[in-house]
Amino acid sequence: MKRSVTIFFALLLIAAGVLWILQITGLFTFEFDARGWWALFIILPCVFALFTDSNKIGPCVGIALGVLLALAARDVITWNMMWQIFLALMVIGFGLQILLVKKGGPHGVCEVKNVSRDGKEVRRIESSFGRQEFLFAGQKVEGIDVQSSFGGLTLDLRGAEIVGEAFIDLNVGFSGVTIILPENLPAVVSVSSGFGGVTDNRRVKPDFSGTPSLFITGKVGFGGVEIRN
Repeated sequence: MKRSVTIFFALLLIAAGVLWILQITGLFTFEFDARGWWALFIILPCVFALFTDSNKIGPCVGIALGVLLALAARDVITWNMMWQIFLALMVIGFGLQILLVKKGGPHGVCEVKNVSRDGKEVRRIESSFGRQEFLFAGQKVEGIDVQSSFGGLTLDLRGAEIVGEAFIDLNVGFSGVTIILPENLPAVVSVSSGFGGVTDNRRVKPDFSGTPSLFITGKVGFGGVEIRN
């Protein structure tokens, strides 16, 4: 399935490029309104990802944004309307997530895999439209990449073996993430937020000198991150 979809989009891009060259050279002419054509560079990759990736939320957001940008470029809607409609669609999507996803237990789409980066073994977690909980007790933790959208996620590092200068990198949108740390773990939190928030509710924030054992970084949009013991 994925292979056939890949071939289809590859042939589509090749055909579009050939027609473009023919139009430029005058060998073949056709009427084409070029306003907003650049939005295809957003729409087409997102349509491809919609068929090939397990996480459907990002591609859907990209397609919606690309279509709205094209409409605004063609003066079908104003640029101000475009951003308002986009935010309204995000609110609708968040409401659907609350309505359709059951509470308690894991639901939705979640993909977990291990990747190697800069000599570290990194756990990559992609979760959407669901509530997920990951327990790391007794496991070595060098790095964790988190992409969470339209759902909830808990990372429980109590009892984990933190190796070297470990990290947790967050990419959170329309979602809530809870990170539970051991009380004696030196950690530095540096997470940026837009239309969201980061709350550090650790009962104990250990004093330390030198290099911290854990770095929590990333960004949050329309969501929240809570860090606690």
